[in-house]
Amino acid sequence: MKSTLIAFVLFFISFLAFSQSDYQDVVYLKDGSIIRGIIIEQVPNKSIKLKTSEGNIFVYKVEDIEKMTKEENPNSNKTKTNNSNQMDTGYSGRVELGYGFGTGDFGFDNVKFNFINSYRVNNYFSIGLGIGARYYSDFEAVYVPVFLDIRSRFLTGKVSPYAALGLGYTVNASNDFYGIGTLINPQIGVSILNSSSSDFNIGLGYDIQRLKDFDNAFTGRTASFNALSLNLGISF
Repeated sequence: MKSTLIAFVLFFISFLAFSQSDYQDVVYLKDGSIIRGIIIEQVPNKSIKLKTSEGNIFVYKVEDIEKMTKEENPNSNKTKTNNSNQMDTGYSGRVELGYGFGTGDFGFDNVKFNFINSYRVNNYFSIGLGIGARYYSDFEAVYVPVFLDIRSRFLTGKVSPYAALGLGYTVNASNDFYGIGTLINPQIGVSILNSSSSDFNIGLGYDIQRLKDFDNAFTGRTASFNALSLNLGISF
């Protein structure tokens, strides 16, 4: 019964080995030896065949096995990424807080907040959708932008410069969500890794908020609320 149970466990672990490349089989023998690799064959109640990362193949009898475990593979892509101070791929959320200092004839100071859902393609590039809020105390209004966020981290390592670009459209939440106009928000700064899935950023941005219903009589062009902004953010 014990041998049958061991054989079943060996078969199950062998199956998982090919579906989870971040892990490897580890066989502990009764003589104290430890062998790491992938189980490529098993004979119920008799033996297993294991292939190591160097390509060597070993056969062990079931009665010689003390126990088996599944452990993280130090050669996997995930482990390499974590050890080399790079960002993992996949979903990433980001929260940003900032303050905008109004510039130009139509510039007004504002407090800003962004929440961004993005997909990190690799350590260097991510793309996502964000929603935010801008509070203008001068006329007590809250603007809500919805925007595409494109972001690039230029270097591997714990600290790297980054650049981001937000492109979207803004509505006035204080006036029945009336459409205000397009938003353009370039940003540059420094990204500091907290872990392979999280970073802290500090940056300078320039917010260009178009006002579609306000024509500048002097230039004949649509006016903008412009602001130079200081931004702090964290991803998770």
